[in-house]
This record gives sequence, C-alpha cells and structure tokens, in this order.
Amino acid sequence: MENELQFSLLNDPDMKEIFESFVIETKEILEKLDLNLVDLEKRSQDTELLNDIFRSFHTVKGTAGFLGLDKLTFLTHHAEDILNKLRKLEVLLDDEIMNAILLAYDSMKELVLHIESNKNEEINVDEAVEALKIVLSRCESKSAAQSDIEIETQTTAIQSGEIQNKVSELVEVDEIPDLTCEITPEKINISKQEKIIEAAHKKGDNTIRVDVERLDELVNIVSELVLGRNRLSQIYHEASIDYEGTKLSRDLAETSRHMDLMTTELQLAVMKTRMIKIGKVFNKFPRLVRDLSKETKKDIELVIHGEETELDKTLIEEINDPLVHLVRNSIDHGVELPEDRIKKQKPAKGTITLAAEHEGNNIIITIQDDGKGIDPEKIKEKAIEKGLLNKERAKELTKQEIFNLIFLPGFSTAEKVTNISGRGVGMDVVKTNITKLRGIINVDSEVDKGTKIILKLPLTLAIIQGLLVGINKETVIIPLNSVIEVVRVSSEQIHTINKKEVIQLRDSVLPLINIHKLLFKFASNGHDRTWQYVVVVGIAEKRFGIKVDMLLGQKEVVIKSLGSYLGNIQGIAGSTIMGDGKVVVILDLAELINNLRE
Repeated sequence: MENELQFSLLNDPDMKEIFESFVIETKEILEKLDLNLVDLEKRSQDTELLNDIFRSFHTVKGTAGFLGLDKLTFLTHHAEDILNKLRKLEVLLDDEIMNAILLAYDSMKELVLHIESNKNEEINVDEAVEALKIVLSRCESKSAAQSDIEIETQTTAIQSGEIQNKVSELVEVDEIPDLTCEITPEKINISKQEKIIEAAHKKGDNTIRVDVERLDELVNIVSELVLGRNRLSQIYHEASIDYEGTKLSRDLAETSRHMDLMTTELQLAVMKTRMIKIGKVFNKFPRLVRDLSKETKKDIELVIHGEETELDKTLIEEINDPLVHLVRNSIDHGVELPEDRIKKQKPAKGTITLAAEHEGNNIIITIQDDGKGIDPEKIKEKAIEKGLLNKERAKELTKQEIFNLIFLPGFSTAEKVTNISGRGVGMDVVKTNITKLRGIINVDSEVDKGTKIILKLPLTLAIIQGLLVGINKETVIIPLNSVIEVVRVSSEQIHTINKKEVIQLRDSVLPLINIHKLLFKFASNGHDRTWQYVVVVGIAEKRFGIKVDMLLGQKEVVIKSLGSYLGNIQGIAGSTIMGDGKVVVILDLAELINNLRE
C-alpha cells in the first residue's frame, strides 16, 4: 500500500518535487543526526542537544505523515516518545536507551534509502519499534515509582518559597514550543500542499539544485577554454619577438593577460561548484568508531580536523571506502585493549585522528592512531611465511619498503580473521582506490607509539598541473601531483640489478624506467651522457624514477581522451594540446608501475 502511494506521488507532477525535496532534506537531517546521536552519549543531559535531536525526528515524522509514509511515521513517533522524556530530563540516558535510539535511526536510514530507490521489497521496522517500546515502558515504570517523591519535593519547595527563584527559568522553558502537540487537519485553514510548497520556496531562495551532468558539461567547456588560453599565450610570445615595441604587441599582451586572468577565475569558479566539504565523508566515522569500539571492548576517541576542506565530488565518492578500511584497521590492529595500554603506561583511552588539509593543488588526508604500531620484523616474518618474500630479499629492504608490504594482496598480520578490518584484503583495496585516483600513500609507524598513514590526492581529475619533460626529442607530461622530486645523477651512479637499472637515493634503492622503451617498445637512441635527470615519482605506496633528457617546465593542462580511433594505449592516461597546437601525451603512472613489475 505504501509503495503504491509512493508510486502515485512520483507520477504527480505537483507532488514529485515535494517528494524529491523530502528525500534530499531527510538525508541531510540523517547526516546531522549521525553526529548528534554519537555526541549524545558524551552529553546525555545537554537539553539543547536533546531538543535538536527531538526536532530532527519530529521534522521527519511530520513530512512523512503528510506523504503517507506510514512506517517512517510510526517509527519516528515511537522514537519521539522516549526522546521527549529525555529532553524533559524525566529519565536519564543509559546504554539500553541509546542502543534503542540508534537502532531506530538505522531503520530510518534504511527506510529513506528504500524510499529514494523506489524499491518494492518491504522493510521491517518491528525490531526497532519493539526496542523503543521496551525502554519507554521501563522509563514509565521508573517515573511512576518516583512520582510520590517528586510531589513531596515540589510541595516542600513551594512552602519554603523556593518556587519564586524558578520563575524566570519556567518562563524561558514555556517559550519553547511543545513539538509533541499534533496539528489536526480541522485546525488548518489552508491546504497542507500549499503550506509545504510555500515553505520549500522560502527555504530554497538562496540555493538551486543542478544535475551533476550539467556541471560536467560546464567543466568540459572550461577545459576547452583553458586550451584556447594556452594557444593565445603562445601566439603572444611568438608575436612579441617580431613586433616588439609596437602597439600591436602591447595590445596583444594586455588581451593575453586579461584572458589568462579571466580563464583562471572562471576555472576556479566552475571547479568550486563541484567541490564538497570532506566533512560529508568524515562525519560518518564517529558512529563507526563508537560501534566498533564497543564490539572490540576498546575505549577509543575519534578526533577530526579539517572537515571544512573541500575537494571534487568524484574524489569524495571514491575515498570513502579507503578511509573506512584504514579506520577499521586502526581500531582492530592499532589501538590496544585498555588493560594492555595501562601495562604500557599509556592512557586507557586510545585516540584515532582523522585530518585533512590543502597543500597546493593537492589534499592531504592523515589517519593516525596512538596504538601498538607496526613491527617491521613481524611484517617480514608474515611476508616470508606467505611466500611473498624470500629471506635474502627481506634483509635488503628498508623500513619504508617493509611497511609497504602491507599493501600486497591478501597480506594480514591478524592472529585471527575478523569482520572488522576487511578479512586481510583491506589495505589492498586502499592501494587500488588510491592508485586509480593518481594519489600517493605514505606509512610511518613506531612500535608502541602508533601509526600514521598519509594520503596525497589531487583536488580534481579534469585539469591538472603537469611537468613537461623531453625524452629523446619527444615531449611528454608527468602529472605533477605524483612528482616527489627531481635529481641529477651521473652515469656512474646508475647501476644494474637483475638487468634493471637502479640508483641509490639516500637510504633506498630506486628502480628506473625508460619511458621511450615502454611506450614505443625500443630503447632511446640518444647519445651517451655523463649525467642524467631523474624524476622521482610515486603512485600509492610505490616509488620509482623516470629518466629524462630535459626539464621543460610546469604547465596547467587538460586531460583529453585519445578518442575511439586510438582507444586506450598502455602507459598513457590521455593527451593535451599545447599552445602551439602540438598534441602531447600524459603519462599513466599506475600502468607504468605495472609494466615495471612485469
């Protein structure tokens, strides 16, 4: 019956917009509730917080009732009953009440997702409603038992004149509207539909909702404009040589600078329309940490920094899974049990820190815990045991290379398999996702001090900063966000191990790759050089060097596909058009790493 009503709403042009607005706004309320409910355990008697939570449930109930979503109305009504007693401080929050409210919240979330997807299967909310009824019944029994004591206390207060001291407080309380009172249809002078539409229009005056595909089209147009800007800049530089000092040269210079400025501003404005605060992802973790802490019998506090940091919508969608795996690993493998932490003279409560910040055209996300850390020797033993590493090679590994072993498929140091940290495949999933986003992973850890994992990701994937390099008279572009450093080495510093070139870079051995050979299947025929530039790049946890002949500078470029005729070419992410009209390829470092491994 409810699904039939929902279907009729979606086919009514006047109601469809209201229904879609309900889903969007309810999801926003649920996101806020996720944080508030976790916060409630720490501030169980905060009346302002309790009122806020109560209003959230009441708002959902009211609109759901109007739309005929009976299950959602029924569920939120029972949650309201217990929340009303909590906000009036008639009962105190305990674990049983908290668990019942969280179960109701989870059922609400499931119902809203079900409603949004317009699925036919039924969602059972009986368990959540029954849990709410049980705690409400218990609370009412306690209230009845205490009523005589409360009456006697109030009488004493009146007789002693103390009631006069409470007048101001009571006036303030009376000003808060009693949201438990339902407005019956008979009391409404205008139709509900008109009222909701009017409210929706008032709320939406300063915002509009735009389909993401339209934003993608806009980004593509700006990308073409960036190419045109680069072309104009190239023409100006060529003309300034032939027409130096003339009015034509000055006018062209002024126009070129103006176009450069306007294009940059337009590009930033368009990119910002796709930017979302990373708090949208971070705000899911307090509940996750809370639930897993109880499941593992650990006491863990989650600290969040930089939730206002913005990045592209595409990246927001892609980083959720890697972050979930990393936080789960910190809880399961990182933070110790309270008794074990006390033995190590550490606070019983562990801390996991989730932070984000901008660094140039990149975003840096840090996941840090103060747990037991990663033991390099234990990692090596497990790798040898699983046949992923031999003893001779294990002796040659640096500390960082040992840490990187945790990203191998199926690698796990867990004593027993649990459902918390991904059954031994979590870190491999992290690596796969970060590689796809052209990001870099760094792991730093110290035994009994904790572990820090740093993710470095580009802010957007459409327009990138590129390092132009010359390789055997060819120009190629290396994505700058993957460039760690550039070094100049002599031919004597390049060694061969197992028929592969390497260099010693500080305390590590860095493998070198010949781009020309990988892309064109034959080695560069350039003359022997006494020195060589090496661009050190990283993708996920891997590091390697690219031999180049010349460094041609840094440029903002637009990634364009090679088209259906050429299709996908291994090792090439796409191409871009330079200011002089020349097409230059952009390297796909993830595929180059795979080629290097082969």
